[in-house]
Amino acid sequence: MSWASIKMTEQEAMGISTDFVDAFEKLFISARKPRDAALFCSRELGPDDAFFLSPGAQKIAASLLALRPATKCKAPSKKDVILLAGHDDGIALLR
Repeated sequence: MSWASIKMTEQEAMGISTDFVDAFEKLFISARKPRDAALFCSRELGPDDAFFLSPGAQKIAASLLALRPATKCKAPSKKDVILLAGHDDGIALLR
């Protein structure tokens, strides 16, 4: 399964809104913290700011993905993203 990329809103990129991350964290906890579920964001903020969901994260966050357009993508590079929520083991899934 591919990774998913979701473009951040301007408020999310500025750190004003954390609704998406908060909602993901609730789903992650409800799913009993699966080891393959992690949510990342772009390390350097700019016009292409995005959230990146691991394949495991997509499974538990289907309700969130239904609300926001997502693009399939390859696993991001470790140097390009920051772990926002989910299991620390998700870092091993990065390139």
